[in-house]
Amino acid sequence: MEKKIFLYAAVGVIIAILGVVAILPSSGVLKNMFTPNASTPTALTSVMTEVKPLGIQFNGSSISSVGDRDATIETKFNLTNPNDNTLIIEMVTYDIYANGVTIGHGQYGQRYDGTWESSSYLPLTQHNSEIITVDTQIVNDGNNPQVWSALQNHAAKFRFNGTAYYSTHSAFAGQSYTKDFDFLQ
Repeated sequence: MEKKIFLYAAVGVIIAILGVVAILPSSGVLKNMFTPNASTPTALTSVMTEVKPLGIQFNGSSISSVGDRDATIETKFNLTNPNDNTLIIEMVTYDIYANGVTIGHGQYGQRYDGTWESSSYLPLTQHNSEIITVDTQIVNDGNNPQVWSALQNHAAKFRFNGTAYYSTHSAFAGQSYTKDFDFLQ
């Protein structure tokens, strides 16, 4: 009989621990229980603080090469972390428009898929900025000769419309976020 009581108690403790681990980080209880200070562990601080949106600025684009069949467009974005914890920049993906016509797609990084080893990501430390550069290969499909002529003459007006994917994975919890953008050049 004592073994059954011990077993039930052990199962109850395990369920309670799992409940705390699963529910507590997202419930906001930690935010009300602790006041962060210099001795608060970083992982606990990231659970306790609200995440401010990632800052994204367009730092320009240029046509680095253009021919009759293809072109390369170099695009720069300045990513800023306004938070007190590190953000993981997983991916920035966008469509490129020239004179209102979709001409290609650019991408930096890839989405987090569960393991750090299999993902290409950029850790952006607290209150820091990073400029990322993406070279996008554009292929002339022959359907828009006016747009391609504008590219060759460096007279195209560009628009970049996309989404940045970032997260706050820590030892206690992780949350994924997105930030949409739309820039004209």
